[in-house]
Amino acid sequence: MKLALEILLILYCVQSLAKFAIHFLLPYDKRIRQMERNYAKDHKVIARYDDITLIVQIGMVVLLFLTGIQYLSFLTGLFVGMSLIQLYFHRFIRPLAEDKTPASPYPPVKLMSFAIQAQPALAWREYLLMAAAAVWGLYALVAYGLLG
Repeated sequence: MKLALEILLILYCVQSLAKFAIHFLLPYDKRIRQMERNYAKDHKVIARYDDITLIVQIGMVVLLFLTGIQYLSFLTGLFVGMSLIQLYFHRFIRPLAEDKTPASPYPPVKLMSFAIQAQPALAWREYLLMAAAAVWGLYALVAYGLLG
């Protein structure tokens, strides 16, 4: 069970770093075209992704409990993570230029996604903290988990 959790966490760290790179390496027009495809067809792609992600997250918490959860680490990580995401969203307070706004009508989450794609650098501090956590996580998982 511990190995399964470690593998899932490694995959999450790699995914986190890949997202970080995509926001800063892919040109805006490519990112926004992909975003439009994700929101097409009544948001089914995003809904499926969210359903799968929630199931994986529940599985990870179950695995964590089965391998011996340390309540202080779990709660600290949970609340720091939730607060970090809130701070991340708050960085995108600037109104979008008209040419960067999605066509109406749109759900609030689509406007937020477009705002993030238009200026990902607004959340550079949060990205840096998330990337540092992912890099340290990969190191710890390999050095202390898989090889330790």
